[in-house]
Amino acid sequence: MAKYSIKFVSSIFALFLLSSCIGETPVSHIPEEGYYKNQPVVFHGSYEEVWSASVSAVEQLDWEIKEKDELDGKIQLLTSYVYNPSFEEHKRVYSEPTNKEIKNSIMLPYLRKISYFEKITPPPAPPKPQFIKEKLKLTVTSISPSETSVKVDFKIMPYFDYKIGYLGTARSKGYVEKSIFNHIDETLTEAQLAKSEIPEPPPPPVSIGIGLELKDIFFDFNKSNIRPDAIPVLGQNAEILRENPEFNVVIQGYADIRGTVEYNLRLAQRRANTAKDFLVKLDIEPIRIVAISKGKTTKFAAGTTEEAYQLNRRVHFLPLKPGTGTGALTTFKTND
Repeated sequence: MAKYSIKFVSSIFALFLLSSCIGETPVSHIPEEGYYKNQPVVFHGSYEEVWSASVSAVEQLDWEIKEKDELDGKIQLLTSYVYNPSFEEHKRVYSEPTNKEIKNSIMLPYLRKISYFEKITPPPAPPKPQFIKEKLKLTVTSISPSETSVKVDFKIMPYFDYKIGYLGTARSKGYVEKSIFNHIDETLTEAQLAKSEIPEPPPPPVSIGIGLELKDIFFDFNKSNIRPDAIPVLGQNAEILRENPEFNVVIQGYADIRGTVEYNLRLAQRRANTAKDFLVKLDIEPIRIVAISKGKTTKFAAGTTEEAYQLNRRVHFLPLKPGTGTGALTTFKTND
């Protein structure tokens, strides 16, 4: 008798599962067997580049970050709850939705998109959940100076009702993980393309040992405009160049060490171009001036103090005397 009772209860439960799926998603859309094998993915890029791309990938999920530690390589997101407040748009919140909020929730389409399920016979589908608890953590690990791995830990916990509660953890289908990896890959690819578009600065000219003093000018953080204190210095430099028409000048733009290589190359080039434009306005022929970028440097001051940063945010003027050999330069006096 007990044997038949067990069969009867099993049949009733199977019918409950089947009825809960009607009208949600066709059976043909049930996820295939298996689950996403959560292995670290190795990217070609420095730790700093991959870390930055990973943070960007997480931010595009529109999911609030609980903690990120670049030194430890960990990005932890807040535990979130996903439900469908209407019949079209899913919503992420950070406390369990109320009964009123989940009244019209239809979660199976979203759950099928992100999850695999064990075989349930019959039918091969999960019960109808009311909302889903999700957890997400990224681990970024340096392998070598040019290779970095990223591991994504994504957990999905469907909630059914107050009697069943959370019925274990569903296995990931890989939708979230792959979207993160694809975003990281796209970000790194764009950065590599940007680097390839920046021309290499010309080689430094050779000194020929003729003294001529041109003074440097300085810039504010992340700025390329001419400061008031630089105007008289540029006026003196222009006067020296007018009095020595046999000399041309190479203008070298510099930046402090904060920021990426490519950004500082562009910033330093803008500073050199601004100084050149100012000299042209002071009647120095453009053909006598070459403006180049040297990017970020510690050449003029070492360390990470504001004073050191200021000394490295500069435009440096190198006198050039044509006719004495390709790229020949005079010696010059420093201003430090």
